Amino acid sequence: MNTEHTLEEQNIEIIQPFQPKNLFNLFFKPKTFFSQSNHYHHKSIMLMAYLIGVVAVMDRIDQKLLSSELGQSSFFTDSLTETWFAYWLWVLGMGILSAALAWVIQGWWYKTRLQFSGVRDADPQLARHVFVLQALVYVLPIIVVTLIQTFLYKNYVDAYNNSTFLAVITIPFLLLSCWVSYRGATQVFNTNAWAKFWFLGMPVVFYITIGGLFAALVN
Repeated sequence: MNTEHTLEEQNIEIIQPFQPKNLFNLFFKPKTFFSQSNHYHHKSIMLMAYLIGVVAVMDRIDQKLLSSELGQSSFFTDSLTETWFAYWLWVLGMGILSAALAWVIQGWWYKTRLQFSGVRDADPQLARHVFVLQALVYVLPIIVVTLIQTFLYKNYVDAYNNSTFLAVITIPFLLLSCWVSYRGATQVFNTNAWAKFWFLGMPVVFYITIGGLFAALVN
């Protein structure tokens, strides 16, 4: 059964997140975005989930490269980062599995935080939709930056070692995603004051702490 066609027949608005206006509102006017219908274009949601998986694989490779800098070299990681073809083949392929795990585990965690914030019987599907929407705020810039690096550097390890400025560009979007997550949770669901902690305070502190530890290891 095609749910989207059924919704259209009922004159229920289906939000297309990748439409320029909606995408802008998601990033910079999240309250406006989430005040619309909470019925989102299914294929767009699935694409976002896939991009989350791809970026998770990218992050795993970055962790392996950091380990190599600390003396724990990996032949497999080295082979992945020697050519862009190998890098993209791996992240795009493994991104499917990673996306499935993110959908189940991180989607569950988003719903659990909603429950901690006073939401009873939160729709798990809707919770996962809001999760992938807020995640797109930091995932999309990472994808764009990596695509730019593909044309600027001979391979990923070269980009990793020499494109500090491009990498730094993505950091504000990671923090911005916390604000979007909070807005999404409070606008779509009936949360209490604890939402500020679970969706804003705790994630921001976590990312700042991880960033500080990473900077300390690099230096």
